[in-house]
Amino acid sequence: MLSSLNHGQNAGPIPPAAATSERAPASAVLAYAGSRDRMTARGASGADAFGYLFDVAGISRIANPFDALGAVGAGMTAGAGLPGPSGLAAILTYFGQFVDHDITANTDRDPASLPRFAIGTPQLTLNARSDVRAQLGNLRRGTLRLDSVYGDGMAIDAKLRDGAQMRIGQTDGGAPNDLPRFGAMVDAGVVRADELPDTSAMHSDFGPVDPRRMAFIADGRNDENLVVAQLHLAFLRFHNAIADRLAGSDDERFARARQLVQWHYQWLVVERYLRAICDPAMLDAVLAGGAQRYRDFATGHGGASGDHAPMPIEFSVAAFRFGHSMIRPGYVFNADFPRASLNQLFQFTGRGGLGGPEVLPDIWVIDWNNFIDDQPANLQALAIDAALAPALGDLVNEDLPHLRSLAQRNLRRSYVLNVPTAQAIAAQLAAQGVDIAPLAHAELVSVPGGVALEQHGLAETTPLWFYILAEAEKRGGGKRLGPLGSLIVAETLVGLLVVDPESYWHAGAGGARWHPADAGLDAPIDSFQAMLAFAGVL
Repeated sequence: MLSSLNHGQNAGPIPPAAATSERAPASAVLAYAGSRDRMTARGASGADAFGYLFDVAGISRIANPFDALGAVGAGMTAGAGLPGPSGLAAILTYFGQFVDHDITANTDRDPASLPRFAIGTPQLTLNARSDVRAQLGNLRRGTLRLDSVYGDGMAIDAKLRDGAQMRIGQTDGGAPNDLPRFGAMVDAGVVRADELPDTSAMHSDFGPVDPRRMAFIADGRNDENLVVAQLHLAFLRFHNAIADRLAGSDDERFARARQLVQWHYQWLVVERYLRAICDPAMLDAVLAGGAQRYRDFATGHGGASGDHAPMPIEFSVAAFRFGHSMIRPGYVFNADFPRASLNQLFQFTGRGGLGGPEVLPDIWVIDWNNFIDDQPANLQALAIDAALAPALGDLVNEDLPHLRSLAQRNLRRSYVLNVPTAQAIAAQLAAQGVDIAPLAHAELVSVPGGVALEQHGLAETTPLWFYILAEAEKRGGGKRLGPLGSLIVAETLVGLLVVDPESYWHAGAGGARWHPADAGLDAPIDSFQAMLAFAGVL
């Protein structure tokens, strides 16, 4: 359980006990928010390690990388040329964040015990890949089994459920539309008062962080903004709606409901999420090949099972951060707040103080109708592009000043973790017969941040995250990822399902893939709209 692990908190390298055992001691995991020293890698075996999908060069020579990458990032959030609508539903932005939190954690931290991984000092260190692989552990299991919702098997996770159902919280008006909160759990006797998170070292732009307001969920990052918090709630209620329709003991109903929720989620990842954001030809090729590139990667990194899987750094540190460019500067959140700002979406979370009460106010419950498909341009996600909303240049609720610029954080982290450059990857793919039509110099320098990219000599050795956003604009028209981004994202997410013997990929009759029509419910839950409606939140 990683309750209250938020961006900006420290997390350290894999401790010796965790690197050699199947699971770290409970004290290394059940830290809630307070003990930064205890918030280290969650006892990952070698199969949950980070590794490199491509064995090619990163940025090896750059003068003053802290300032150079800072300048590129500043250009990406300058506000000029903010992209228009993408045609993509806004829910895809936050579903991607939900998926990311389900499978990765610890790539965005400044580990106090390993200062050469830090990005907050002017002397950035380009770490050897052998050191990154040895020291950087994944705080999440690298599987698509929703352990961000159900927990990862520790004793505290049993408290997330109540019989066959998952615990949910009530708003200030008594509606079942909030995440469960620690205060309510203490008052109900579910957890002890001495188990409240220690938030004394946590930062909030909205005042002191009250431990009673913190979300009692398996991964506290799913309460870092209100949209992903409400999406997490939707999955809790989705589970409960399924459990209500099942027969058997509480344990039997819980286990079956969890399995059906996992399979629906996995199906949606491929058929509604990847289908929407990936280059169709590249996605079809990955599906037809059963994510062979990821399977080879997994074999070279200790293998994989349903419980554990390795994670490519190119995915978690670069490619899968494309969603940052899709974030709007504000949203038509509901009828009460038709111009909700990003700052407000951070404020009405546990860490932001929920605007005052100990639970979410009724007036801040999301209207999912404004976030699903077939919406006008002002409700769509922004185009996938190198331009980020200006508010992402000064994020609230971040503990460390250098983490407040999302673009600068991503670029500097990519450097210290020695992520391969886009051009080096493209050259390796070309040698393997995979033609991705690399971006030309003129294309790269023409996008936001491109001027600084050229000024600092990075147009020929481009940070992968920046390149993937530029590629999405130039090759995908801002409506989807380009070929390289699609390859990395699809190989990883499809691969995690292929190597999991209990995933939907292997659960259909006769070895076929499972389909929502196989669930035995009233109608197939084969869209985000259907899932939200079944959960009772749409």
